[in-house]
Amino acid sequence: MTLKIQMIRLRNWKCYRDETIRFENVEDRNIWIVFGQNGFGKTSLLEAIQWCLYGTDAVSNAELATRFNRVAVRNDPRTRLSVHLTFDSNGKIYNVSRVAQRNPRGTAVTVSLEEPTVNIDGVNQADVRERIEELLPRSCREFFFFDGVEIKRYAQRVQKDETRDSIERVLGIPELRNLRDDAERAMGMLDDRMSEASLSNEELTRINASLDEKGEEIATLEDQLAIAKEQLGAAISIKDSIEVEAGQLEVLRTKIDEISRLDREIARTSDSLNEIEVQIEAGLQQAAIPLLLGFIREVSSDLQRASITASRRAGSYLQLKALLEGESCICGRLMDDEAKAHIQKELGRLNVDENVGKESILQDTVRADVDSLSRYQRPDFDSLMLRRDRITDELEELKQARDRLRQETGDISVDREKEIWKKVGEAEAAIKEKEEAIKRFNEALGRLKQEDDNLRRERERSASQQEGMAELVEQVRVVRGLFLAAKELIEWRVSERKETIERHTSAVHRRVTNKPDEYVGVVIGSDYSLRIMNVAGDALDPETLSAGEREALAFAFIAGLNLASGTAAPFVMDTPFGHLDTDHQRNLVRSLPELPSQVLVLATDRDLPDNLLREVRPHVAEILKIRRLGATEDASTVEVIG
Repeated sequence: MTLKIQMIRLRNWKCYRDETIRFENVEDRNIWIVFGQNGFGKTSLLEAIQWCLYGTDAVSNAELATRFNRVAVRNDPRTRLSVHLTFDSNGKIYNVSRVAQRNPRGTAVTVSLEEPTVNIDGVNQADVRERIEELLPRSCREFFFFDGVEIKRYAQRVQKDETRDSIERVLGIPELRNLRDDAERAMGMLDDRMSEASLSNEELTRINASLDEKGEEIATLEDQLAIAKEQLGAAISIKDSIEVEAGQLEVLRTKIDEISRLDREIARTSDSLNEIEVQIEAGLQQAAIPLLLGFIREVSSDLQRASITASRRAGSYLQLKALLEGESCICGRLMDDEAKAHIQKELGRLNVDENVGKESILQDTVRADVDSLSRYQRPDFDSLMLRRDRITDELEELKQARDRLRQETGDISVDREKEIWKKVGEAEAAIKEKEEAIKRFNEALGRLKQEDDNLRRERERSASQQEGMAELVEQVRVVRGLFLAAKELIEWRVSERKETIERHTSAVHRRVTNKPDEYVGVVIGSDYSLRIMNVAGDALDPETLSAGEREALAFAFIAGLNLASGTAAPFVMDTPFGHLDTDHQRNLVRSLPELPSQVLVLATDRDLPDNLLREVRPHVAEILKIRRLGATEDASTVEVIG
């Protein structure tokens, strides 16, 4: 089925006093663009469509009181507002209208609603709500009319119950379940009749009792199986969440290792800085030496001369003393008294202290120190200062990098890592345990159902031989066959539709994503949860994606649902590119012409800049623009500009 909006007529709806917007059909062009600045009335159009179709499910009465045009209210406090939609459904023209009356009562305002009207090809319909449900089911409205800012909520690891119900409504699953449930109720009624009719037959009574027991066993096993499946789903969700946390810890572990490296680098750089500081401090302490170099060199010369003289006197003194204490002269002759007296006289003239050697050594040490000072070279303070500044900056950068990483990692410990990986192992063990339990339950259930089927066949053979029960037996056989067929059909339909959605969603996502070489498809779970499969074979949770990637995934999912539903309903998108980068924007715009639906894009200039507009322009039927009238926010009009 192909459904298109032909016209929207608004009266006293927010900023629209009396506005008619037509969407003229253009062959091979499925896109209409309505440009408008923020606050000019784009979202008002989306709200008007949803309220006209779904009433208080879309806009509550309290909210509706604020939707009346303020100029109209000032002119007439009891004014009326209305929204009228015209659809083309495979050649049939549907007209849907809804009207509300404003009722002021003092300072309070109430709103009274008239029943909506539906007209098909000029004929008013009595079953209005059923007709609207046929046209666009209210449970599915969010898959046809959506706000781009909120789109990312569809890209969730686990869908909410109402979302799953809406998806299955789009796919026609509830009708099949109703058929199964009706057949099951009919089968129960016929079984009761069969039991009553066979009370007089001992063999049939025995078989019915066995069937009741089998039925209870089967019901118990089915309950256990359902619980095990729920527990398996919960265990998988727990494992997924723990693995996400474990993956985050792996990233944090890398950061912690980097912190350790930075700590070592900080210690090394601090040592280098200390060495430079010591050199600068020593240089500053000796800063006066260059001013005294002349004096120091004079002192060094004087000390050198004094040291030499003292050394010579000490040497002569020691030699004479040694001669005096000896018995013979150095020539070998014995010294007489006259020679000894002469030596004693020379010793007195030299007047050298016996500790002169020690003093001479001390003077030599002082002389060496002064001589060293006389050769002092002034440090290159400019170079030292530059090195100190460079090392200081380097140290500060290292500390800032380390502090940032510490903030990112928080209080992560080795024990915490061990705990997380222990939980991963426990979750994997729980999954394996539940899978084995499900396998056992299925095997047992299969055996019980086979035994139940054998008993039913035995009952049918026995009952057929009893007078007046042949027709009842046939009815039981037909209804049971219908019930089993409905169950198989539901299982097949759910599986087939899920695969279809997955195929369409993956195809759209590959066109929309900015990582086509990295992502290979979208995986949709039995509960319609979403994951992205990468080239490495890993299924990524939406929570690990950026905001833009989640929006792209959600758009692909909604488009996939639309394609899989078999109903090419209008696709009305309000501000569709909330968090998308330029690559995602371009890819999404390029994918719009490939949708089989009528696409209405409510956008700002930022959403569709000139370069993107040029790409999609060959597929655009019309471009419209919302314009303010009289520079007031209470009056807007929509004009065709291209």
